[in-house]
Amino acid sequence: MAFEYFARERVQLAVFEVGLGGRLDATNILSALVTIITRIDFDHENFLGHSLKEIASEKAGILKHGVPLVLSEQRPEAREVILARAKELGCPVIEPAKIFRVVQESIQEGSVHAHVIEAASRKIFEIAPSLPGRFQLQNALNAAAAARLLQSRGLQIPDDAITQGIANTVWPGRLEKLQSAPDVYLDGAHNPSAARELAHFLEQNFSGRKIWLIYAALRDKAVDEVAGLLFPQAAEVIFTAPRTSRAVSAAQLAEIAGHHAARFSVIPDAERAFEHALAEAAPEDAIFITGSLYLVGQLRHYWKQRTEVAMR
Repeated sequence: MAFEYFARERVQLAVFEVGLGGRLDATNILSALVTIITRIDFDHENFLGHSLKEIASEKAGILKHGVPLVLSEQRPEAREVILARAKELGCPVIEPAKIFRVVQESIQEGSVHAHVIEAASRKIFEIAPSLPGRFQLQNALNAAAAARLLQSRGLQIPDDAITQGIANTVWPGRLEKLQSAPDVYLDGAHNPSAARELAHFLEQNFSGRKIWLIYAALRDKAVDEVAGLLFPQAAEVIFTAPRTSRAVSAAQLAEIAGHHAARFSVIPDAERAFEHALAEAAPEDAIFITGSLYLVGQLRHYWKQRTEVAMR
């Protein structure tokens, strides 16, 4: 459907995110102008393999003969596999960490602002993603590297379009703030890599504040590892479940991961869990809804309906 929609709209460029892995993903029938591989971590091990080398091999399945690759910083074992495949296929490799240098960096209201020098041109430009989280700087540099590559291939992309595009990007459900007093955030962190980034965001921006964590997970996720990263940041964890047959029940989650929480409660209905946190949280507290994109999507929809009713 996405292929058909973009074709009908006659878009000049389309960005496709691989659904799972790469080698066998439906998006892999496309002939790309550039491919991007972001930092690889453990996820979907039952399908992609139980080592970073195996997972990297599946991800490297998106590489095509002669098509340039923008490669984010990787652990050595993953990088080795991807570079070997790129060499085999004759893919030029662009590593943002080698072509850009961050010379000044600050965090403002949870979002990173950086001044970056481009090695080839010695130009200094500002990267200021609107999306919260320091990890968005790496994502932004990946995008900038891909855009520079497309410029070199003759596409008319103004420099300010790159910086403005990064500054104006919206990503629902990824550290998305719904309200203040108490702050309410949605974040679909469902694997250890994303959980580490969320934990870092909490440490950096919410130290000393009471955090309520509404948590759910699907059956194929590393629940214990994710809980070990996130739950120590929270004063109270509320276990719940989204409406999908793939979800772990709230009671099972409590059995699996409750030992990581200082305090926890079990409220199987996600909307009730959300309302409970809103009723109990003080204005200076923060509520984070996380662990599952299904949960995030369900409660985001509920929040929008709730807001519309309140405005009538």
